[in-house]
Amino acid sequence: AGAHAIWTAYYDAHAKEQVDLSGDLSAAWSKLEEYAARLALVIHFTRWAANDPTLADVNIVDVESMSAGIRSATWFKRETRRVYAILDESEADRDQRRLLEWIENRGGSVTAREVQQGCRWLKAPGSAEAALDVLFKENRGVWIASPVGQRGHPTRRFVLSASTVIAIPSEIENTVDVDGVDESETQPEYGPHDDRLFPDLPRLPD
Repeated sequence: AGAHAIWTAYYDAHAKEQVDLSGDLSAAWSKLEEYAARLALVIHFTRWAANDPTLADVNIVDVESMSAGIRSATWFKRETRRVYAILDESEADRDQRRLLEWIENRGGSVTAREVQQGCRWLKAPGSAEAALDVLFKENRGVWIASPVGQRGHPTRRFVLSASTVIAIPSEIENTVDVDGVDESETQPEYGPHDDRLFPDLPRLPD
């Protein structure tokens, strides 16, 4: 009964989301409608195969399995939005988004020289400053004069506006840009018993 209740709530919320969608997203949502239940069944039998002592009845999908199935389906929905948004980008939109993300990852303040050195698609002379000027004209940031630089040359920094939103918002989060990742950085790995995957589920036995 508990699993049925949260499944019903998910189903109703999913249907309301789909009303406002069209095209490819609407088609994807029609398939994702049932994925939460299918994933819950996979998780249910995985727990059974692992002799999970918290599984009361092999013939009944419980709240824990359904909750994990819903979280998994929700993750797939977010990834669907993110990937479709990227596919719909023009080349100019993509480059601007990458630049905004690159600046944001560096504290929101950069010089044109730093952009030219760090963004390989803006290596050509003058292209980095021109790209920052476009952001300035779109009110995504401001130029601020900085103290005299090395060898007495004055410089200026481009600072993102507090209200600036990355060109394609949360749908694009968690992507990796090879131009913005230092070689020393490592990505987290999830082990088979990592609680971050399904934090509400009891740990399975070894």
